[in-house]
Amino acid sequence: MKNNRSITIENDFLSTHQLSKASPAANSLFWKMWNACKNIAEEALKTDFIQGIKTATLDPVKYGGFNVSDAYYCFKGAQDYLSAANRASHPTLAAFLLKKHNSYLTYNQTFPTTWHVKDATGIVPTTVCEQYSDFETQVAANEAPIYSLITMLPCEYLWAWLGSELSPPTEGNLYADWITGNDYPDGAYTMGNFIENYRKENPIDESKALQLYTQAMTYEYENFKVATTQS
Repeated sequence: MKNNRSITIENDFLSTHQLSKASPAANSLFWKMWNACKNIAEEALKTDFIQGIKTATLDPVKYGGFNVSDAYYCFKGAQDYLSAANRASHPTLAAFLLKKHNSYLTYNQTFPTTWHVKDATGIVPTTVCEQYSDFETQVAANEAPIYSLITMLPCEYLWAWLGSELSPPTEGNLYADWITGNDYPDGAYTMGNFIENYRKENPIDESKALQLYTQAMTYEYENFKVATTQS
């Protein structure tokens, strides 16, 4: 089952917005940004948290702590992407941002029953998680909405890439659902293809895009890194 932290791409959505979930072209901005930050992704793969998921040796307490801290990010993120969607004039861009908002709403509904957390107010996130959340809030509030989509990409694609790198899970792996649930690049690929269509008629500052993407990727890596070192 796909992790509902990521957006779901239905055929109707592809048809309505004339998009593709195939891998973006090799010279696309999607791959330019990913390749520029591939070293950060590799460091994320090497973290004790991700390697612990691969080998099923991750302390379940650390896994739980990561998810509760992540809940803070997701509760906050739902509002951030709604804010960005409300500022977007391009219908497909607004639709993507609303999809991310709705994916977080769906995911957030699992926290009260799974982790007994109902909202962000009672959570003490890691410092990195709080900084990451504040960063996305600032982008959603102050930058053109296309940059919220670009800032979203590391979260959307890195987790899919990690899932693919860890697949298939070993038999009996306690974290098999995390691995298989995240091995889903369709949403990220579709966003990458949309960005190429969008920038044919709308300006995107590639330098700014890479700066924001790199910062988000760095926060993703640091979130995994501190998951096994902070309580």
